[in-house]
Amino acid sequence: MYDMFVHPRGTAGHAAARLMARTGTGLANDAIKLLDLDPHANVLEIGFGPGVALQRLLEAVPDGHVAGVDPSAVMHQHARERNTAAVKEGRLELHRSTAADLPVSVGTMDAVLAIDNLHFWPSIPAGLSEIRRVLRPGGIFVCAFSPPSGGPPPHLAALLASQGYETTTAGIKTRQGRLFQVRVPRASTAA
Repeated sequence: MYDMFVHPRGTAGHAAARLMARTGTGLANDAIKLLDLDPHANVLEIGFGPGVALQRLLEAVPDGHVAGVDPSAVMHQHARERNTAAVKEGRLELHRSTAADLPVSVGTMDAVLAIDNLHFWPSIPAGLSEIRRVLRPGGIFVCAFSPPSGGPPPHLAALLASQGYETTTAGIKTRQGRLFQVRVPRASTAA
């Protein structure tokens, strides 16, 4: 399980990438709709897996910029192959990193997305703090969870509130899973 989905590597990681690519489009589409993106937006995806949502984000922000972080070399390979043109054009940057150490400047992201991975972060509070740091005031963070992933961690809404996020949509249930949308207060500065 760990080598497939938590930190994909080896044969199991490649199998997981193929599975995620086949089954992840619906939840990715639902989550991206909640981001309500402007075509010029700067967007970050945390834990981008095989790059399915990155591909959809690039379509949603044709005049913007997309960045992604994932610690798995296997997922980097799959995401890069799926999005080769965007990487070559400089519209997509991929980084080997985690939610707790985002290689992004303060207040530069309009939106951040995490699908089926927040509950695997070693420190959810550290990741949420980093996301808040990189989001501009008024920026949106959407996290989504499919039923097979185990769903959201207990008390996620309270944890988000404790990190200074304003909940705009908590726990929407769709056919694909559960989604949470929060916003950094407009008058906020990075914590």
